[in-house]
Amino acid sequence: MFISFYIIGLIISLIENIIGMFGNGFIAVIYCIDWVKSRKLFSCDMILTCLAMSRILLQGIFTAYIFIHIFAPGTHYLNQVQKSFSFLWLFANTVGLWFTACLGIFYCVKITICNQPLFLRMKQKISVMVPKLLLWSLLVSFITSIPLIWSQYSFYLCISEGHLFSNSTVEDKTWDVSYLYFTFLYSATSFIPFIIFLTTSILLISSLWRHTRNMQCNTTSFWDPNTEAHVSAIKALISCLILYIFNFAAVIVTALPTCLTDRIWTRTITYMVLAAYPSGHSLILILINPKLKQALVRILQIIKCHLKGEIF
Repeated sequence: MFISFYIIGLIISLIENIIGMFGNGFIAVIYCIDWVKSRKLFSCDMILTCLAMSRILLQGIFTAYIFIHIFAPGTHYLNQVQKSFSFLWLFANTVGLWFTACLGIFYCVKITICNQPLFLRMKQKISVMVPKLLLWSLLVSFITSIPLIWSQYSFYLCISEGHLFSNSTVEDKTWDVSYLYFTFLYSATSFIPFIIFLTTSILLISSLWRHTRNMQCNTTSFWDPNTEAHVSAIKALISCLILYIFNFAAVIVTALPTCLTDRIWTRTITYMVLAAYPSGHSLILILINPKLKQALVRILQIIKCHLKGEIF
């Protein structure tokens, strides 16, 4: 029963990853085409392109990990394989979280209404700051991921003899100082962008909500197009925030030693949540972004016309 649940969870995670790779690939391709055509890329488009590429890398690593876990479980437990996957996954996940934080900062500064002098200066200079923020995100993510190259997988396992598919229990748990350092580093690299995104999202949602309430008071009809657009934006932001919070919780769970999380249901749910966030967020970004939404509608119309032509 538990083995079936684990396999089903891996299949669901794999499907989520494939959907997410298509979604993020779509975002990256659309903006890269615009960049080639116009020879320039706006700040928001630049963040979205970098975010999509980082998530393609993350989901590619996750998909390869699932395939190895299913078809070559012995390879999965090799120390060098664990080091490689841990380094690549932590780098891709961390840089994705930082890019998401940059997107939150950009939207917050551009949209939020505030008369503070410092905030107004940031609003004027945010477009110039974006490339620097993205570069620093890459640098910080790479530096914080390097210690995993010298880590030993044994401390991550707590030197336990348990196995995912066995009924053995862990009796001897050895806590290494290096593991405590790893946990602190791992949590810090995820916690800082999480706090930034949480703060900017709350500020942006509250600003949009106040603006929506004012628009409702100044219009005779609640279903004014501008009001409806703001309500849709608030719903999208809340959805992204909920996904981000669940993803952050799953990331923290993965930082725990396997002797505490080596339960089939724990690992399965964690995999599904980790796969759901970048996929779900990319779909939300496509639906709320007019340029991406129009491009998707055009592509679907072309596919529909092509299928009709083949049928008739």
